[in-house]
Amino acid sequence: MATWVPCAGATLHMPSGPSSGSGKHLFIVLNDPKLFTNYGSALCIAFVSLSSVPAQGVHFDETCILRAGCHPSVRHDTYVYYRGTRMEQLRDVLKRLDDSFYTPGEPLETHVLIEVKAGLLKSPFTKREFKQLGI
Repeated sequence: MATWVPCAGATLHMPSGPSSGSGKHLFIVLNDPKLFTNYGSALCIAFVSLSSVPAQGVHFDETCILRAGCHPSVRHDTYVYYRGTRMEQLRDVLKRLDDSFYTPGEPLETHVLIEVKAGLLKSPFTKREFKQLGI
């Protein structure tokens, strides 16, 4: 396993959505590990996933669109799927990495992370609980 550092901007390939190809999709870590009220006494990290921009005429969250080439795993225009924002305990993430259930990806460039995090607050699809975390 490549060295993976759990911090804001890190990425993981995690099982999600259709199982075509590897069945793993790119997820972006939004914060350095920390304790969050209402999430217990373990360090946690929040993730957002990416999804392909659909064909013209199909509604999707246009808050944050990442252009092809902005990251090695973004090969075509992709949007951040804020509706699916999720929180995981750091120890569980590290275990899934050790088990190769998750695989490390290349970190995001800082300017892309800033755009993704800003979109978390702007998106009408982000659940209120995630907007209130101060990520």
